Amino acid sequence: MTSNMFKVFRRAENPKQGMTLAELNQFIQTADNAGIDPRTPVRITAGWTRQLQIIETRVDK
Repeated sequence: MTSNMFKVFRRAENPKQGMTLAELNQFIQTADNAGIDPRTPVRITAGWTRQLQIIETRVDK
């Protein structure tokens, strides 16, 4: 049996400043359009000053 992993990924355009609300909204819309359950956990990478640099989620389809 093979597993098809589906990943939604977003990186901040400016990692030093962190992710904007528009970038976060784009991530959410992409995940929603892909049919990912909104209760699916996300993983983030934060910078030294706690700015959001990367957000991603993975699901088996």
